[in-house]
Parts: sequence; structure tokens; C-alpha cells
Amino acid sequence: MKELKQAISKGDYLMASLQLASVFQPNSCQPDDYLGKVALWIEQAKAFIGSTETTAKDFKQFIQFFYVQLAFSGDEKNYFSCQYSLLDHVLDYRTGIPVSLAIVFQSMGKALGFDVCGVNFPGHFLLKCRFSHHCDIYLDPLNGKQLSRQDLESLYFSILEKIEDEKMPQEALDEASCDETIVRLLHNLKASYINEKCYSEALKAVELLVNLCPNDPYERRDRGFLLHQLDCTQVAIADYQYFIRKCPKDPATQLLQAQLQQLSELVPDVFH
Repeated sequence: MKELKQAISKGDYLMASLQLASVFQPNSCQPDDYLGKVALWIEQAKAFIGSTETTAKDFKQFIQFFYVQLAFSGDEKNYFSCQYSLLDHVLDYRTGIPVSLAIVFQSMGKALGFDVCGVNFPGHFLLKCRFSHHCDIYLDPLNGKQLSRQDLESLYFSILEKIEDEKMPQEALDEASCDETIVRLLHNLKASYINEKCYSEALKAVELLVNLCPNDPYERRDRGFLLHQLDCTQVAIADYQYFIRKCPKDPATQLLQAQLQQLSELVPDVFH
């Protein structure tokens, strides 16, 4: 956890993601080895682009290198597999989900001099590159497709219900900080492990989220759910109680109160 927090505080997206992967795979993920692999690709990208400029034309050459020469892509059939949120797997198999692919692309792009960043867009993480004499370029990290303003708005309102005359807020396209990106990656990892019924690993992910977002009651709720699945009843009750106190009007609260009633019968002295 210490190394992960250090990488986040330095804004080192790639190292933070590799440190995260090493938490779940301490024997197989050696961050320094993967940093060397990415450094080699960066040198190959320089040769492919053939220019030290950072124009929109050069950026499109980099997109070509990343998605065609290196063949990074998303896997539409197994989109929710946990391996696509673990960066060592993403680098080994060159396959990922939007946020993990964006981390690799952004890290390489910055090393090449491009002002490229991730965008914590609702429902689908994006990439953005800014230029001095060209409008911003937005990309879908799954395939490198360039997105117009109309594409962005269509995507936004396909995820969030549109109110009449409502426009997509400009902040939806803001740069994602390192901690926001790692939290997004962890949310995907947690969801994947829950989907695969790997509750111990999902608990590890949610413990990291509680550590990174200590005031988020939803992480405490999710930890309570996982502890409940793992028969850690007393601690699950404490997390459920915390959520109910913080979010009394949330739709999940009524269900959790019923769960607490059942759990209290299993641990009758917990409310004394």
C-alpha cells in the first residue's frame, strides 16, 4: 500500500497501476520488468513516428503505432474479466478495458512529449490530447477511434438520462487525476472479482478503496457485503450500520436494515 500511495502522490499512473497489480499478484508482477517493456515500446514509437514534433499529425502516427503496430485492443467478449484491470496482464496480452488501456497509452504518449491525459467520463473512460494550434482530440481507448463533440454527447446521454434542453457539462471532459484513475481501475477490479465470485480478492480491492476513499460510505457498504459473504458477520454489521447512518435516504438502506435484523440474530450481543 505504501508503494501504491507513493506512486499516486507522484502522479505516476503506470507505476501506480503496476503496484496495484502486484498487490493481487505479488509473485508474478514485477513492476520494474514491465516499466522496461514500456520503455522499449516508447523507443520503437519514436522511430515509427520519425519526428520530434508533437503536432496532431504526429499524434495520429502514435495512435497508429499503439493500436496497429502494437495491436492493443479491448476484448468485447470477456469485457468483465479481472485480468483486464491488472496491468501486467494488459501489457502481456495487449488487451484491456478503457481505463487500463488509457493508462498505458497516456504514459507512453507523455513520454513522447504529447499533452495526453485520461478523462474520467461516466461509464466509459476516455483519452484526450491537447495542442497549441489544434483543437483537443478525444479517443476511445478501446480502439483509438477519434470522437467528435457529437460522439461525446451521444455517449454521455446514452449513459445518463437526458433532461430536456440539458447539455453535457464541460467538467465531464476534465483530466482525470492519478488517484481518480486508480480508484476507477479498482472499482472495475472489485466488480470483476464480485462477478467471478472471488470474494476474498474483491475484499482486498474494497479494502484498498476504503483506504484511498476513507469517507465514502458506499465503499463501507460494499465491504460489509463482502464480509457478509465471507461469514465475517460482526464486522459486516459495523459497516452496514455506518452506511445506514451516513445514507439514511439511500434506496439500499431499507434492505440493509432488514439484513441487520437477520444478522443481529446470529450475533445477538453485537448491539449491547
